[in-house]
Amino acid sequence: MNKKLSSKKKDVPPHEFSELVSNLLVSCIQGLNKSLSTKDKLLKKLKDLEVVVRKGVRISPATGLGKEIEEFFDRQGMEQKFLQEEKDIVKIMLLEVAETITSMLSNSSGFETNIGTCAKNIKSAENIQDILKLKDVFLGEMQKVREHSHTLNDELAEHKKNSTLLAEKLEQSQALVDPLTNVLNRSAYNLKMVQLTHEFKRYNEEWALLVLDIDHFKKFNDDFGHKLGDKVLKSVAGTVRDTIRVSDQIFRYGGEEFVVILGRINAKTATQLAEKICRQVEKDYFVDGDKKFQVTISMGGAIIRKDDTEMSLFERADKAMYRAKNNGRNQVVMDL
Repeated sequence: MNKKLSSKKKDVPPHEFSELVSNLLVSCIQGLNKSLSTKDKLLKKLKDLEVVVRKGVRISPATGLGKEIEEFFDRQGMEQKFLQEEKDIVKIMLLEVAETITSMLSNSSGFETNIGTCAKNIKSAENIQDILKLKDVFLGEMQKVREHSHTLNDELAEHKKNSTLLAEKLEQSQALVDPLTNVLNRSAYNLKMVQLTHEFKRYNEEWALLVLDIDHFKKFNDDFGHKLGDKVLKSVAGTVRDTIRVSDQIFRYGGEEFVVILGRINAKTATQLAEKICRQVEKDYFVDGDKKFQVTISMGGAIIRKDDTEMSLFERADKAMYRAKNNGRNQVVMDL
């Protein structure tokens, strides 16, 4: 008769089981010891427990050690959860700042790349220690940004100041321009005359003043209206401006009268240039309906003298202009 095979596993002898449990407990205790702070009260109790286990002494449940171990693991779990939450919070905060600064510095060289790299590293960090290390790197970059921002703020303040000054200068410049003809006005002329007469006394460099008046301009306004009169004014101003040298300047003195300052010029060249201006203006014809008419100017000029003032020089050129009108108009008379 065949013996029935038993499916039961062989029992471990009590003494071997006890030794197995003891070794397992010792390993657990040693593992716990490594996780504890040297100031933790549980550490001493676990060391005492290790001695007891090794000696095979029974542990009384009344000691409460099991409860303390349970609380330890609960505390460890809470600490790990807290660290994970803190890690996530730190990540979010640093990433938000990094994104803000990266956006602010999108047009700045260097900082965007460095902070962007920090952001990527923070995002991929697995533990709080790595994040804290990255924090130091990040704060270093932040300091660079702060210093750069101070520089940018200073530059912006300087740009703002310069822009204000520029706006004021533009406003002042606009106040010196005749809005109709777009040439300099009488105020600008007065300023320039003071400057040039002062420079002449210091450097003794000759320059000339031309005064010109549009012939029969009142008749144009009466016969054809102010609209065509304005067109004549703009045309004459443009022709003179295109004819004189780059270094010369034309000013609208008032009404149909203009003045031209010719810098660093002698009497002969000034006379030739004045004649050229006169001939260029008479080439222009204006049409109103079926009527066609020509515009001419009378011009007087003067070269500055040592005893001239702003007023005396203008009076000499102005009187020469009236002589040109009295001589038949469309001509130049120079007071040399």
